Amino acid sequence: MPLARIGLGSNLGNAARNVERALLALGTIGTVTARSALYRSKPWGVRNQPDFVNAAALLDTQLEPHALLRALKAIERELGRRPGYRWGPRMIDLDILVYEGVEVTGPELEIPHPRLRERAFVLVPLAEIDPSFLAARDALGARDRLAVQRIPGAAARSRSIVNWDETLERARAAAEFCASAGLVRFRIEEDELGIEVRRPGRPARAAVPPVSEAAAHTNGAHGSSNGSTVPAEKPKTVLKAEFVGIIRFSRPSVAAGTVLAEDRELAYVESLGIRNPVRSAGKGRVADVFVTDGQAVEYGQPLFSIET
Repeated sequence: MPLARIGLGSNLGNAARNVERALLALGTIGTVTARSALYRSKPWGVRNQPDFVNAAALLDTQLEPHALLRALKAIERELGRRPGYRWGPRMIDLDILVYEGVEVTGPELEIPHPRLRERAFVLVPLAEIDPSFLAARDALGARDRLAVQRIPGAAARSRSIVNWDETLERARAAAEFCASAGLVRFRIEEDELGIEVRRPGRPARAAVPPVSEAAAHTNGAHGSSNGSTVPAEKPKTVLKAEFVGIIRFSRPSVAAGTVLAEDRELAYVESLGIRNPVRSAGKGRVADVFVTDGQAVEYGQPLFSIET
């Protein structure tokens, strides 16, 4: 697949979080093979606005340049960008800097980006993950380079491109092993790749401690000291994200109070272009919805709670 270099920037709201969410969203339109650390920089063009947080990513994608541009604009809208003036503040900005082996000149798109070699806030993160841009970065003045400050704790990362034929074969083998060994859940982890297989089944219910007769008379189903009835709390199962990605609600979408007459898909998490379903695992009632449609989620983050 062609390799595109993508520049990212934000200076509204939680700018660092906006850039991290955009990096996750890039995984829905290709494979992010490397991403830079996060950098803080002064605004360019229009000075009277907040500082920017910038990053760069290498994206393997099957989309041709104009289709990629449309996909990036869709991600910007989804993450909250609204029309504004040129070089003004923005929730998120995604630019195609370079598209391997392709040059484009037109009113909507120019590749390579026409101001790529003028901007330290682009070249500093890009050179971190692509050594072919080290010379261009070093050609900038030292003052320009030093003005782009790396944010502590936001490290660059890279990953090898996944061979999906081999990965699917390993998933099939894991499923067969899971079934033959009588396991309910089986997971393989290697570097940054994880494969998990689960057999269908109802989740374990939360244990309800026994209530003594005296306690029940005082606080339970027989009534409280003032004569009112206190309903017993129903056990809940909390469904958590098993992947880092963007959550999408399945249709029809559920809300707190929705009754589930059968096992059904409530949502799915898009991660690296893969659709990972979140199922209710049986009948019940949706007690809580902890996330919103299109939100970036992390591994282990609560998504829904189900009264079983």
